[in-house]
Amino acid sequence: MADLDQVLFTFASYNAGANRVAQLRKEAATRGLNPNVWFDNVEYVAADRIGAETVTYVSNIYKYYIAYQLILDAQAAREKAKGGITGDGKR
Repeated sequence: MADLDQVLFTFASYNAGANRVAQLRKEAATRGLNPNVWFDNVEYVAADRIGAETVTYVSNIYKYYIAYQLILDAQAAREKAKGGITGDGKR
């Protein structure tokens, strides 16, 4: 299981319960979906069996993660760009 999916399943387990998520993963496997991948796999079973709450919860956390990661990447790029310029504006 990928590190990202481990984290996503942790959030899903926090919201819906570890036993419930284990059941959802088993059902995903019987449906021919990958039980080790949340998005587009176990997520579908969760939406079908327990509704949108857990799916929305995990998706929202993931969206915030992506947004924060983009902010950090932009800050790092800005700092890198600043590092190549001297105080007098010359490189």
